[in-house]
Amino acid sequence: MITLAVDCMGGDHGPRVTLVACRQFLDHHPQARLLLVGLEQSLQGFAHERAVIVPASEVVAMDDPVEVALRKKKDSSMRVAILQVRDGAASAAVSAGNTGALMAIARYLLKTLDGIDRPAIATQMPNSRGGATTVLDLGANVDCSAEHLLQFAVMGSALVSALKEGASPRWGC
Repeated sequence: MITLAVDCMGGDHGPRVTLVACRQFLDHHPQARLLLVGLEQSLQGFAHERAVIVPASEVVAMDDPVEVALRKKKDSSMRVAILQVRDGAASAAVSAGNTGALMAIARYLLKTLDGIDRPAIATQMPNSRGGATTVLDLGANVDCSAEHLLQFAVMGSALVSALKEGASPRWGC
């Protein structure tokens, strides 16, 4: 069973949207468990045998500067969700919140692999052959050196290899 930590306060609409999505996710993924992180009073109405509420007392707003989220909001739902990963309670953290803050907090708490200077956002896009192309660095980094682009390619290749058994990913910058 996989456990995911969800920042339920993240995004423009917070729990009104994230809790509905969490219920749908649990209904479609019987081997998953969720740690619902957020303001306790906002999450009290949610009940599911594979969901646990993890309280946090603060929220990172969409317009909060990264420095505020990182240095001042030490009990934010975003930070507490990422701490669940660092401490081994969850395999991954999910947030629809402030992307810059999410990347900064994750980098600070989880660190990066040796030889990797900065994280990159990744997604898969459908391609013309009916498969998917994994794309990294989707807007979080505004200034990248050639070395950073190479590191993104290495991370993307490792991601595809881990997700698809026997894959031999090709990459380009």
